Amino acid sequence: MITKNTKDYGGLEAIPFEKSLEELESLVGKLEKGQLTLDESLETFERGMKLVRICNHKLSKAESKIQILMEENGKLKVEEFMEE
Repeated sequence: MITKNTKDYGGLEAIPFEKSLEELESLVGKLEKGQLTLDESLETFERGMKLVRICNHKLSKAESKIQILMEENGKLKVEEFMEE
Protein backbone atom coordinates (compact mmCIF):
# COMPACT_ATOMS: atom_id res chain seq x y z
CA MET A 1 0.00 0.00 0.00
CA ILE A 2 1.30 3.45 -0.90
CA THR A 3 0.73 6.12 1.71
CA LYS A 4 1.23 9.86 1.56
CA ASN A 5 4.84 9.56 2.81
CA THR A 6 5.72 6.41 0.87
CA LYS A 7 6.80 6.38 -2.76
CA ASP A 8 6.65 3.41 -5.11
CA TYR A 9 9.98 3.08 -6.87
CA GLY A 10 9.23 -0.28 -8.43
CA GLY A 11 11.62 -2.14 -6.14
CA LEU A 12 14.53 0.18 -6.94
CA GLU A 13 14.85 1.17 -3.26
CA ALA A 14 16.35 -2.28 -2.58
CA ILE A 15 19.36 -1.49 -4.77
CA PRO A 16 22.39 -0.37 -2.71
CA PHE A 17 23.19 3.35 -2.89
CA GLU A 18 26.47 2.81 -4.74
CA LYS A 19 24.81 0.67 -7.43
CA SER A 20 22.00 3.23 -7.81
CA LEU A 21 24.53 6.00 -8.29
CA GLU A 22 26.52 3.90 -10.77
CA GLU A 23 23.39 3.16 -12.81
CA LEU A 24 22.38 6.82 -12.68
CA GLU A 25 25.76 7.85 -14.10
CA SER A 26 25.34 5.27 -16.87
CA LEU A 27 21.86 6.56 -17.72
CA VAL A 28 23.12 10.14 -17.88
CA GLY A 29 25.85 9.02 -20.26
CA LYS A 30 23.30 7.37 -22.55
CA LEU A 31 21.13 10.46 -22.56
CA GLU A 32 24.10 12.75 -23.27
CA LYS A 33 25.06 10.73 -26.35
CA GLY A 34 21.67 11.56 -27.87
CA GLN A 35 21.40 8.26 -29.73
CA LEU A 36 18.22 6.99 -28.05
CA THR A 37 14.77 7.21 -29.54
CA LEU A 38 12.31 9.57 -27.92
CA ASP A 39 10.57 6.71 -26.12
CA GLU A 40 13.90 5.26 -24.93
CA SER A 41 14.98 8.70 -23.76
CA LEU A 42 11.76 9.19 -21.79
CA GLU A 43 12.05 5.75 -20.15
CA THR A 44 15.71 6.37 -19.34
CA PHE A 45 14.93 9.80 -17.91
CA GLU A 46 12.07 8.41 -15.80
CA ARG A 47 14.26 5.65 -14.36
CA GLY A 48 17.00 8.20 -13.70
CA MET A 49 14.62 10.46 -11.80
CA LYS A 50 13.50 7.51 -9.66
CA LEU A 51 17.14 6.73 -8.90
CA VAL A 52 17.83 10.38 -8.01
CA ARG A 53 14.92 10.38 -5.56
CA ILE A 54 16.05 7.08 -4.03
CA CYS A 55 19.65 8.31 -3.67
CA ASN A 56 18.46 11.54 -2.06
CA HIS A 57 16.23 9.61 0.34
CA LYS A 58 19.05 7.26 1.31
CA LEU A 59 21.42 10.20 1.86
CA SER A 60 18.85 11.91 4.07
CA LYS A 61 18.41 8.75 6.12
CA ALA A 62 22.18 8.39 6.49
CA GLU A 63 22.50 12.03 7.53
CA SER A 64 19.95 11.52 10.30
CA LYS A 65 22.07 8.69 11.69
CA ILE A 66 25.29 10.70 11.84
CA GLN A 67 26.66 11.01 15.30
CA ILE A 68 28.07 14.31 16.41
CA LEU A 69 31.00 14.40 18.74
CA MET A 70 30.71 17.15 21.28
CA GLU A 71 33.15 18.14 23.95
CA GLU A 72 31.59 18.27 27.40
CA ASN A 73 33.73 18.94 30.49
CA GLY A 74 36.88 18.00 28.63
CA LYS A 75 35.46 14.65 27.48
CA LEU A 76 33.99 13.69 24.15
CA LYS A 77 30.30 12.92 24.24
CA VAL A 78 28.50 11.19 21.38
CA GLU A 79 25.01 12.39 20.53
CA GLU A 80 22.64 11.33 17.80
CA PHE A 81 22.15 13.85 15.02
CA MET A 82 18.65 15.28 15.29
CA GLU A 83 17.04 16.35 12.04
CA GLU A 84 15.12 19.63 12.32
